[in-house]
Amino acid sequence: MKNLILFLSALFLNTIVSGQTLDDAIRFSQTNLMGTARSAGMGNAFGALGGDFSSLSINPAGIAVYRSSELSVTPSFIFNNTSAEYFGTVSTEDHNSFPFNQAGFVGTYKKLNDDAKGIISYHFGAGYNRVNNFNQDILIRGYEIQSSQLGQFVIESDGNFPDQLNSFGSLLAFNTWLIDTLPGIPDNYFNAYEAIDEDGNIFWRALDGIDQKHIIDQNGYTGEYIFSFGLNISNVLMAGITFNVQNIHYTEYSTYSEYNTYGLTPSFDTDLNYYNYYSYLDQSGSGFNFKFGLIARPLPVLRIGAAIHTPTYYNIWEHWNNQIFASYKDDSFSDDSPYGEYNYKFRTPLRFVGSLALVLGKRMIISADYEFDNYKSTEFKPWSYSDDYFQVLNSQISERFKNTNNIRGGIEIKLTPELGVRGGFGYLDTPYKNEYQDKKATYYTYSGGAGYRTLRYFVDLAYMMTKRSYDYYNYNWDSSWNDYHGVPEPARITSKDNQIILTLGFKF
Repeated sequence: MKNLILFLSALFLNTIVSGQTLDDAIRFSQTNLMGTARSAGMGNAFGALGGDFSSLSINPAGIAVYRSSELSVTPSFIFNNTSAEYFGTVSTEDHNSFPFNQAGFVGTYKKLNDDAKGIISYHFGAGYNRVNNFNQDILIRGYEIQSSQLGQFVIESDGNFPDQLNSFGSLLAFNTWLIDTLPGIPDNYFNAYEAIDEDGNIFWRALDGIDQKHIIDQNGYTGEYIFSFGLNISNVLMAGITFNVQNIHYTEYSTYSEYNTYGLTPSFDTDLNYYNYYSYLDQSGSGFNFKFGLIARPLPVLRIGAAIHTPTYYNIWEHWNNQIFASYKDDSFSDDSPYGEYNYKFRTPLRFVGSLALVLGKRMIISADYEFDNYKSTEFKPWSYSDDYFQVLNSQISERFKNTNNIRGGIEIKLTPELGVRGGFGYLDTPYKNEYQDKKATYYTYSGGAGYRTLRYFVDLAYMMTKRSYDYYNYNWDSSWNDYHGVPEPARITSKDNQIILTLGFKF
């Protein structure tokens, strides 16, 4: 993982195109369907079941299971709690949001005769499903740390004259005196926590370490506008196709701070009190994909589903800006970067979904979905010209990503003909190969719910908990620099979404 983060950090600090990283590739590609309360309550394992608007985002053949026309809406509430463990200190932050998971219409049109052979019914559907959520706040705190982000700026800057420094990172540090050139060597640098002895050697002055705080505010979502068509053939085979327009929006506000604990030896009037490194990132995009699916009923109790999701072809618009404010004992300095802007293209993975379900009379349903995602096929592309940066990034995707295997499972038990209870789980595999991660960055979901259904309307309620853990580096470098700049360590982030979901539906 350290090699991976070094690569990401180097790209971020040394290029104008600061936003495109492997983490962006995952954010643009991963889906964690929110959808209806019934689907969520069963772990979103609806690939072989259908008859629910969420299934159109899993297996479009699910639209052909409908026996009537239907209109449904799904508001939700998410309480997110995120903890970060960094050098033995655990910090937590909460974030509440009220996303609109789903709204959709399905029209069902049956044959006028009672013939049970051939095309029995055809179906049209249109609506919206939210397929990912990015809302969370992160607080990372550490005390008496024996390394600094300024070491990253020095590593980046060495070998470059001041007028060659990156205007989004190291130049800001240089203009605020956080780094400076060595006496008589205009392309080598040291930082504000270091000093030079009489022999010209650089040494670390912050003997008691420094305190660090990083506040990250993340907001956004991925949504899918759905236009679907399906056929019911002899009540044995269901077929469907969906054209989807996807949109993505993500914003991140970050404030990284370091505080001098005044353990510097010797002490100077120009010692650094603290500095804040502010960064802002805005990513938005739109794209399209197709989904094709089949559901077969070879036996009355058995449903088998299969679906293919083409890649989503995105156009991404990105904006960013950075700023540094540095406070010294007798002065302060600040500097702003230019306003960065860049447009590019991105292709998400190809997906395959296989599903099984057992329908045990009118009392119980057991279902499971398996999803294969070809993450090695994800790709960044410039708008209209060759870009060496993207070539390097795409080669890193091929080297460091793997194909993922995701599973979802669910059960529904009818207590009465109208009232049912549900439970479900899900596992979303990490796209990173094992050798490029210290600990697996996987998703887990656990859910339950209940629903009341009549011939004219239905009300479903569900709770879903989504848990994910991953490592986050404030800064990093190759281990060969550890003797000079200390040993950077990651914060271990654990984020939990506790979501309450309500679906209201009407049949006609």
